[in-house]
Order: sequence, then C-alpha cells, then structure tokens
Amino acid sequence: MIKIIFKILLKISHFAGHSIHYLIHSRTALMLSILQREFHTGWLKSEFKSFGEKSVVDRHLTLCGAEFISIGNNVSIGRYIVLTAWKNMIKDKQPELVISDNVELGDESHITCCNRIIIGKGVLTGKKVLITDNSHGVTEMEDLQKTPKIREVVSKGEVIIHENVWIGEKVSIMPGVTIGTGTIIGANSVVTKDIPPYSLAVGCPAKVVKSIKNKD
Repeated sequence: MIKIIFKILLKISHFAGHSIHYLIHSRTALMLSILQREFHTGWLKSEFKSFGEKSVVDRHLTLCGAEFISIGNNVSIGRYIVLTAWKNMIKDKQPELVISDNVELGDESHITCCNRIIIGKGVLTGKKVLITDNSHGVTEMEDLQKTPKIREVVSKGEVIIHENVWIGEKVSIMPGVTIGTGTIIGANSVVTKDIPPYSLAVGCPAKVVKSIKNKD
C-alpha cells in the first residue's frame, strides 16, 4: 500500500513540476534569481568599507567585520560565501581585506582575515576555496591543552594574491603566502608557501610543476 501511494506521489510531483514549468519558465526563474541578487546587493553594500560599481553579492552571504572589507568594481561574490574580518586579534592592528576589480569568488568559499588579505584584479576562484591569514593558537603544548575555540587567533603573515590568478575548486591558501601574477593553482591544492608568477602549482602541499616563460 505504501509503495502504491509513493508511486502516485511521484507521478503527482512530476506532473506538478512539468505544469509549473509552463507558468514559470526557467528563463523567468533566472530573472527572478537575478532580481533577488540585486536586492541582496543593495541591502548589504553600505555595510562594507567601500563597494565598487557593478559589483554583486549573491544570497546567503555570511558577513562579519564588513567595515574592514573593501570591494572593487565589477566583483562577483557567489552564493553561501563567508567573509570575515576579525577586529583586534592582532595588537595595534586592524584587519584589512581587499577584493580588487573584476574578481569572481566561487560559491561556498570562505575568506577569513585578522591581519591582511589582498586579492588582486582579475582573480577567479572555483567553489569551496579557503583563503586565510590566521589560525586558532600555535603548535605548543600550552595551547594544545586548551580547546581550539578558546585559543587566541594568531596570524603567521598576510596573504597576497596578485592579478589574474586562477584558483581551482577546493583550494586552501594558508597564512603568510604570496601568489604571483597569472598563476594557476590546481583543484584541491593546499598552498603553504609562496608561488612565483606564471606558474602551475598543484598538490598538498602545493608545488610548482610548470613555469610559463615568455617566448620573446
């Protein structure tokens, strides 16, 4: 009996979806999604330190410390992204998170700053990318005996990502790292050291596997 009812519900659901498609076409649904994104952008933009022209913030953004975050022109911030800038975590220093012109951040990415993170012009990321300049505590016994939540947030250095970098899906970029112009970081890589310009880096930890030279 339960199987029969379930089959009937499946057919009803299929018919309902097919019927609604004629009332709300996929193009209409896309237009509604764009309108929601524009509303969300207008609602949030005044919270940032600065917010450039033609930039958009998609829905479900988790935001903390927006007054320390600068957004350039023509920036696209995807869905379910977390942007955090933690105040007073470093003595006598305010956090600085800069997302420059023409940057596109993939859905579900997480950028957390207590020191300084600069994302250069034209950077593109895949989904679920982590960029962080901080961690909970240090690898010393006194800290390790505490629960991670109560350990002091520390930074081993700022993160600088230069122009036109392509960062693949699920990449993690750790504190104290500089990534040079035009570099590609392969999916699932963990970047723990500087990567020179015009390189292809992959792995955990990420290593340069190819350097692109100018033919001239």
